[in-house]
Amino acid sequence: MINGKYRYRLNNIEGNSVKAALVRGAPRSFAITSFLTICVLVATVSLSAQIQAPSGFSEFFPEASEIDAVSRTFSQAFEDAAGLSKVKDGKLVSDVGFIRYERADYSGASPLSIEIFTLLDSTAAYSLLTLLGESPVQPGPPGDAFTAGSDGFLFARSRIFVRILGKGGNVAPKELLEKSAAVIGAKTERLSGGARPGLIDYFPPDGYDASSLRYFPSRDAYNTWTDGKAPEHINANYDMEIATARYIAGNRRGTAYMLKFPTPELAEEYYDELASLVATIPDGLSIYARRVGPLVACLEGDFDPVSAVRLLSEVKFSYSLHWIDDDGGNGGRVVWGIPSVILLTVANSLILCLVITLFAVLLGLALGVGNFALRQYRDKHSAEPLDDYPDNWLNLKKR
Repeated sequence: MINGKYRYRLNNIEGNSVKAALVRGAPRSFAITSFLTICVLVATVSLSAQIQAPSGFSEFFPEASEIDAVSRTFSQAFEDAAGLSKVKDGKLVSDVGFIRYERADYSGASPLSIEIFTLLDSTAAYSLLTLLGESPVQPGPPGDAFTAGSDGFLFARSRIFVRILGKGGNVAPKELLEKSAAVIGAKTERLSGGARPGLIDYFPPDGYDASSLRYFPSRDAYNTWTDGKAPEHINANYDMEIATARYIAGNRRGTAYMLKFPTPELAEEYYDELASLVATIPDGLSIYARRVGPLVACLEGDFDPVSAVRLLSEVKFSYSLHWIDDDGGNGGRVVWGIPSVILLTVANSLILCLVITLFAVLLGLALGVGNFALRQYRDKHSAEPLDDYPDNWLNLKKR
């Protein structure tokens, strides 16, 4: 029997007499139950935190069990570029186009640190591959492209850049780095693929050293990379993309610079200013340049004029018109320079307009004939002749 806050326990029943012992048990029982409930909730939340990424972190991070780690700890996530001051190569990341940074640490036999950078676009992610990688960039998977070194694995997918390193300066096994990259790469497959910077494609293939490729989406990134010690013919106040690579032609060696400006006019202005730098060129160093469209190609080194002209003459630029359709330009015939898909759309539109016009004309004729027939019917079946209504007639008098 329950009464208020107290429970009565029946101790003895003798005839009609009842003895009851008053026991203060309800409050104590409620406290114990509440304490146990809180403990279960705390344990559940803790377990959930180990299984799922907390709010604000990317779902691309692998589970600890997926890479044979003991535990996973999410350490940092921010969107303020000021936070990059404590991140390795943070200034360079900021210059290429920073959006967001996330990091998770994995404990185990070989501790790992996984960093995921969200950047401005896919060219920024590709830029970091060329600048931070220890080996030539290779096409993915994982990601759109990757580079693997002795102590880390880097790859890019769309505008996502992933860096996997051994934690605390430790060198992680190559197999563990590749496995972690494969798991993350599979999680990022839902992202649309990113194209590599088009500026790279303008490098002539003869004598080109792909392992030396460096791409900078902005002049600020280039100045950070060179620590402000850029060559005179590059250190100009222009907004431009920069790509560099080593070239070897026989026993001649040097560096090629590919510069792309927003407009051909700026490229021409920059090209004209190069002539004023002749006096500042050190002895024994030759610089050759060629401008085509918005591109300026520079070649420095010990090249002779014949080799330099032959190499730079391969730099070509042409504007092209690309039709955009639902098929992405894949398949379909081209008639009179226009994709058949677009011609078919125009033809269907004209046919639709013709059908609508014909329908409107027929509808107008039908309404006119129907109105005329209705008037004839009313005239023949009218209850009173029209002569009884002289006001409805027009009287013409001859003079």
